[in-house]
Amino acid sequence: MCYYHIISIKELSYSLASIVLVNPPISLEERYGPLSGAGSTLPSIGLLGLASVVRKAGHRVKIVEAASSNLSYEESLRLILKFQPDIVGFTAVTSSIYKAARLSQMIKENRPEIKIIVGGPHVTAVPEETMSKIPQFDIAAIGEGENTLKEFAASSENNGRLKDISGILFRENNHFIKTKARPLIKNLDDLPFPAWDLIDNFPRGYKPATFKCKRLPATYIISARGCPHLCIFCDTSVFSRQYRAFSAEYIIEMIKFLQLNFGIKEIIFEDDTFVIFKKRLIQLCETLIKEKINISWSCNGRATAVKPDILRLMKRAGCWQISYGIESSDPGILEFSRKRTKIEQMRQALNWTHHAGILAKGFFILGFPKETENTMKETIDFAKNNHLDDVSVSQMTPFPGSEMYRVGEKYGFINKNWEKMNLLDVVFIPDGLTKEKLDAYQKKFLREFYFRPRIIMTYVLRLVKNPGNARGILSGFKAFLQTVFHS
Repeated sequence: MCYYHIISIKELSYSLASIVLVNPPISLEERYGPLSGAGSTLPSIGLLGLASVVRKAGHRVKIVEAASSNLSYEESLRLILKFQPDIVGFTAVTSSIYKAARLSQMIKENRPEIKIIVGGPHVTAVPEETMSKIPQFDIAAIGEGENTLKEFAASSENNGRLKDISGILFRENNHFIKTKARPLIKNLDDLPFPAWDLIDNFPRGYKPATFKCKRLPATYIISARGCPHLCIFCDTSVFSRQYRAFSAEYIIEMIKFLQLNFGIKEIIFEDDTFVIFKKRLIQLCETLIKEKINISWSCNGRATAVKPDILRLMKRAGCWQISYGIESSDPGILEFSRKRTKIEQMRQALNWTHHAGILAKGFFILGFPKETENTMKETIDFAKNNHLDDVSVSQMTPFPGSEMYRVGEKYGFINKNWEKMNLLDVVFIPDGLTKEKLDAYQKKFLREFYFRPRIIMTYVLRLVKNPGNARGILSGFKAFLQTVFHS
């Protein structure tokens, strides 16, 4: 069965509305800091999904990937206005919301009649606060945006009432009106494939983060939505805690489509809970093996959800790396953050992953409430003394929508400047620590982990096995040195 929606001649013969979907300008330096040389330039999978849905409904659609293409505000504005849109839709995270606001202001100054709708995790988490601070936005899309945007586009053409559209917030007579909640999409297989064909020079003009990829060209896939876990530092307001997955058949069809049409050699599964549905995971792996689909892939995993037999099957099916959210090695911090994972479970999962022949990456966060210099030292030791091949070390960031955003001030200082909430700047300082200490321990963590013979040899072997990645790895190494020795 082919799930990809092929646009017919009839559909191309007319369109209901002209829509430009925008990922606002934000430079690689702003997104990755000194590690910008190793950062991802892949397009937003969310925008690609929105584009495919409204295009299927008959609308004329363009994507402006200003962030991935490193476009300026002026270049972005020119591309938007050239398309002569009726609607401009922005996706934005917390750190880019004011970027979207600036470009929206430029659009309004040139074409005030264009309707601007903004969606994404930030505005879903704090819609009234966002719309109060940013009057350039006409409408906020709250939650999953596909059906909301489709209904808004149809309503705009038919002079329909905004009150009849679920899942939005808008202004009327100097007041905000919030419509009823948008129901979650129950069957994700009903969605068409993301509109990769609307991105110029895809995939050759884009690259994933250097250390997340083994073969090029590569791209991201979201294979499920929602997360049932209760971690206090996560915001699940867009996709909720109700876990829904695309079927194994859908994912296999998508992989084949990407291989056939774009020459993709590697898939990066970006959903947080890829390994939760065991039946689907087994079916996916067995199909990849049976049909001899030559694809390498990586995913995120949870320590409590993996077992040796599953890991061996994943390895046979092409999985080369699993990223685990470890966060800290301190039991008290893990309990406070509601990780619901024990240190021994993490250690066991890393051992099993290593023995299955799969590389393991650990995500760590410094600066939790109750964090001390001693807990940070212990976490660094845990990373060095277990089977980890790669790490990502970020600062605690209490994003709007997370429980940490609501309760963090009980345990320290929060800088609620949205533009600083980028995982790079220290925006939360727990009682008993300083910004300088947190910065110093982040660099200490990276230096002590990577400047070891075993890890250096791992990257040498990556170069030998995949010489085509040499430029990316060397660029990433240079960026890494700038990070750990940056004052």
